[in-house]
Amino acid sequence: LAASLYRRGIPFIRVPTTLIGLVDAAVGVKTAINHHSHKNRLGTYFPAATTLLDQSFLRTLPTRHVANGLAEIVKIALVRDRVLFDLLADRAADVVELVKHGGVGGEIIERAVGGMLAELAPNLWEQELRRLVDFGHTFSPGFELNADHPLL
Repeated sequence: LAASLYRRGIPFIRVPTTLIGLVDAAVGVKTAINHHSHKNRLGTYFPAATTLLDQSFLRTLPTRHVANGLAEIVKIALVRDRVLFDLLADRAADVVELVKHGGVGGEIIERAVGGMLAELAPNLWEQELRRLVDFGHTFSPGFELNADHPLL
């Protein structure tokens, strides 16, 4: 957000370090911050000059942070990619470790990013508010911001 505001926008490089960042936040052009109990209330549409998607960061994450990103991957699989869904189903028992360490996990991430790009590209600037990948975004911010214990 700061890069989009300073001097009417300066180039920045996005380097996501979480799974949710790799497959969701890194793909779009939105920048935002929470404000007065509202998630992403203040923001802009400002694409990064480039984005570095480096899966090696995932090796440092606790399992719960990987599981958080997997929820977004499952959503992409449900709305865009049957092959991705089957990969997840076939590897359900060890999918967290696979994603953290590459191999089939790399294919899972690549398919998820590709699915997200395919879903967002036709409406990148959100002239239309209806997007399948936004399923769940209506109510989830209220839960996240008002939970007794921090949620991911």
